[in-house]
Amino acid sequence: MERNAKVLGFGLMALGIGFGSCGCTKAAGQEIVSSRSRAIDLSVYKEDFAMVSEKRPFDLVKGNTHLIIDEVSKQMDPNSVLFDWQKEGDMPQVTASTYDLGVPNGAGLLKRLNGQQVDLIWPSTDGKPGETLTGKLEAADEGGTFALRTKDKLYVNPTGTIVAPSASTTSSLPRLSVEVESNSEGKKTMEVSYLTRGMSWSADYVAKLEPDATRAELECWATVTNLTGIPFPTSNLTLVAGSPNRSVATRTPMKFGIEQQVAGAKAELADAKKQRMESTPLGELVAYKVPSRTTIGADQMNRVNIFGSRSVAIKRDYSLRLASPYPWQGDEGVVAGRHKAATLSISFVNDESSNLGMPLPSGNVRAYERDASGQQRFTGAATLGDIAKKEHVHLTLTDVFDVYGEQRSVRTDQVDKHLIRKTFELVLHNEKAIPIDLRVVQDKYDNSKLVNESVKSSPLNSAQVQWTIHMEPGAENSDVCR
Repeated sequence: MERNAKVLGFGLMALGIGFGSCGCTKAAGQEIVSSRSRAIDLSVYKEDFAMVSEKRPFDLVKGNTHLIIDEVSKQMDPNSVLFDWQKEGDMPQVTASTYDLGVPNGAGLLKRLNGQQVDLIWPSTDGKPGETLTGKLEAADEGGTFALRTKDKLYVNPTGTIVAPSASTTSSLPRLSVEVESNSEGKKTMEVSYLTRGMSWSADYVAKLEPDATRAELECWATVTNLTGIPFPTSNLTLVAGSPNRSVATRTPMKFGIEQQVAGAKAELADAKKQRMESTPLGELVAYKVPSRTTIGADQMNRVNIFGSRSVAIKRDYSLRLASPYPWQGDEGVVAGRHKAATLSISFVNDESSNLGMPLPSGNVRAYERDASGQQRFTGAATLGDIAKKEHVHLTLTDVFDVYGEQRSVRTDQVDKHLIRKTFELVLHNEKAIPIDLRVVQDKYDNSKLVNESVKSSPLNSAQVQWTIHMEPGAENSDVCR
């Protein structure tokens, strides 16, 4: 009984196309398809790119061989691909390579199969295999409609399952096709390396402060984001800090709703040296090698611990920056009775005496402090740049609620035609339960000079002076300067 062609809409139920196996296989025409090896080295840079290196085993034939390297990044830079061979006798020569982006959907697969011989299996309702038609697939378009031409009929958009040969050149995933010339046959291992966009990492710091303490616990976590379209299982992961020059590229936008996965449990911090991940120079950059293999899933954000120290020597700094006495200097100027809150900063030296002493990658620092009940509370944040060994670090975390000043103009005298003398008073308050040293900072201004002060100042730098005032709990200090 013949089946008549019916226009029933797109009826593609499955597309039986295969492109490889679990190992290395030889196919007709000396084509070899390799599965992905487990020897993956992944170097991830901060500026939205990474270098992938894999070792792929092949069983070559003498002469020309067509190699298929599947499961490569969708955002690979084809111009950056490097091929190398492990030193195993005669070295084969790569003569050409092709990067196939793959097709994203069933309609794209149909277009790739256009003009090829395929089988179509009619749907069955009795649980048994349906009737199979063999013919040439024609007229596939973006909408997924197609026709199947047999010896005597043309079936327009039939329902059923299309089955294509596994050796078809059609690929639904990105892959590299490589032409190789070899003077001998046998097993060879090819190392494939390439640069890709869609992968980056960032550092984030957690600083746990204790009230009034001079030491803090500091952890650095790296978040690796993978938008390359493929996973990287059990990889040797290296995180590279720095900004090497490379080809200009538009940054990959973050996908909305990306899945977040924490790679590995957070280990209990023992001491600084035990928990620290070693950093090594990489040319003019710094590399942090993750000690254990890590799986970076597709469309995931994975976090790994770079280092941690329970005891970093810190110094708390309370400071207050005065407003400009001259409105035309671009500041708001002094307003009578104006309330000005002090700010809290912490500072430390990146050296071994502070239980650090390794290059610190740039990132955000979030500080937490325990309240009276012992609960950790967020108290402020700051941005840290790339910090070399022995460099001083100063992080301004937050305004201080109970340390403040009131700055007011007391009088103004016209000394002569070109000279004005201004007198200011600053009332400082410490409503904390502990004594503090408060630094008061004032900018220097052109054509002005400090002629009198109730507390001696000292130069902070070429553009600022400062006063350091010790304040007991509940103290109120009044200082005048002219």
